[in-house]
Amino acid sequence: MDKRLDLLNREEFVENVIKIVNQLSDIKRGCCFAIEGGWGVGKTFVIEEIEEQLKVIQSEETNSDKYFVFHYNCWQHDYYEEPAVAIISAMLASIREDEVLVNGEAERIIKAGYEFVGEELKKIAGLYIENKIGINLISWAEDIKNNKEINQKAENEFDEMFNFSQTIEKVRKKLQEIAEERTIVLFVDELDRCIPQYAIKVLERLHHIFYGLDNVVVVMAIDRKQLEHSVEEMFGARKDESSIDIERYLKKFIDFSMVLDNGTINESYREKYKIYFDNFVIENKQDAEEIMSILSKLFITIDIRRQEKLIEKANMVHSLVCKEKMDISVLVFEVVYEVLKIWKFGDLKYVAVINDGGYPDISKRIGDKMDILISFVEHAYSNIQFYGYQNTVKGVNNNLYGKVFWYFANIFYDEQVPYREYNECMHGVKEELEVAKKYCEFCEMVK
Repeated sequence: MDKRLDLLNREEFVENVIKIVNQLSDIKRGCCFAIEGGWGVGKTFVIEEIEEQLKVIQSEETNSDKYFVFHYNCWQHDYYEEPAVAIISAMLASIREDEVLVNGEAERIIKAGYEFVGEELKKIAGLYIENKIGINLISWAEDIKNNKEINQKAENEFDEMFNFSQTIEKVRKKLQEIAEERTIVLFVDELDRCIPQYAIKVLERLHHIFYGLDNVVVVMAIDRKQLEHSVEEMFGARKDESSIDIERYLKKFIDFSMVLDNGTINESYREKYKIYFDNFVIENKQDAEEIMSILSKLFITIDIRRQEKLIEKANMVHSLVCKEKMDISVLVFEVVYEVLKIWKFGDLKYVAVINDGGYPDISKRIGDKMDILISFVEHAYSNIQFYGYQNTVKGVNNNLYGKVFWYFANIFYDEQVPYREYNECMHGVKEELEVAKKYCEFCEMVK
């Protein structure tokens, strides 16, 4: 994983998927399994990493590539009315993009197989043979993308002239011949971005084309909740015996799933978002360790796309309100502020006193995320005693946690700052407090 930054420690997950594919390949078993995760958790990153690693694996028997790896982006190809055409076309496009096609003893079978598939598509949509692959995909794709009439005509000819089931069976036979030489691995991405009707049609076509083929592995990136919603949209929720059993229906297409969570960030995070981190000064090793601990606990609650948007916004706003380098505690404050907004925390004046308890509405809104916040507060308070909020005895540590909660107390607790009687240790970050205030004020203006 050296080409792109792995921000969320996905290496182990990627390795486990590759182990499964290798095992299936060794016994030449066909299979369709899913990488399952919500929108934005990084499914595309993971499958692209798996693809790149599979492409360079060599067969011990032939000393050549062990896999034919294909990528089918459902959403990018949804201008094809018939997904079967889109699936095969995407496979052909994947080959066309590779500098090295096929060679050795496998060349004749593989080339013949793909030329056959190309001829079928040529009959369907007016294609012509070109170079080794035999398909001018670019011009055809552009014509279909820009001309619905051609698209509809292609679908009609597909059904009327060649009989759908017979054509699919011919394609299956040729794919099986190819799979006798190398394991075919097809990655299916962006299914959850398609409209429900098309998503279900894609599932059906994948099943028609690949189910039961030996040495063919289909790996689908899915959002199960979205997919279940698509099934409900198409067939209705299970309310009585006549309604479809969604789980049983999906098992028809998916043998098993591997669940991808939000991941945990690592030091690569600072490298990717260097432009943001460079606005701040990390004065000691303890702060460096604490910031990664804090961000890890916060970001495990939100997906990678939201994380990216959050950092982009924080960097933009911070750059507008401050030109000088600030203590790293300001970065942590800005991130905590943004995450609390995503959590729908509510009135931020309660952040500084959250461990006093008695806030059931907040607990109900943010659930077990409350434990994360309370763990931060525990690091922020010390045993130094003073009289503050409601005459309770409190102290604030001169560490990263203490500074962040001191900012929250001074910015949002207008009635009475909990730490107002004890802030000598915070004299060094008064400028940081002003920057934190300006950050919040600007964010209020750009809602």
